[in-house]
Amino acid sequence: MNPRTALIVAAIALVLGAVGLYVGIDAKNSSEDARDATDATQAELEQQLSGAESKLEGSEQAEARTLTGKVNDLASQLAAQKALLEKVQTEVENLQTTGREQTEKITTLTEELTKLSDRVTKLEGRE
Repeated sequence: MNPRTALIVAAIALVLGAVGLYVGIDAKNSSEDARDATDATQAELEQQLSGAESKLEGSEQAEARTLTGKVNDLASQLAAQKALLEKVQTEVENLQTTGREQTEKITTLTEELTKLSDRVTKLEGRE
């Protein structure tokens, strides 16, 4: 091979080597950029996910507080209804007692009226 051809082949090899080196470095940088972009995207998605979880937990807590308030209201209403029921039961018992007492009084008055009627009949018979 003559020196001129060798020089051309060496120059071409040198240019191809430089292009290969550039392509390799660019590929490495692109890969690192892609990895950096992927890492950044993953970090942002994780942040959004944790934000969504926090919002969900917050809404669940708010709903739990609302339900707790409703349960407490219902418990208060139930206690009031129980107290009212006990009051009504006491009044019914009092009315039953009063009814028995009045029945006894009516029976006694009827017996006394019968006795008086018998006496009147006897007195009328003596005359």
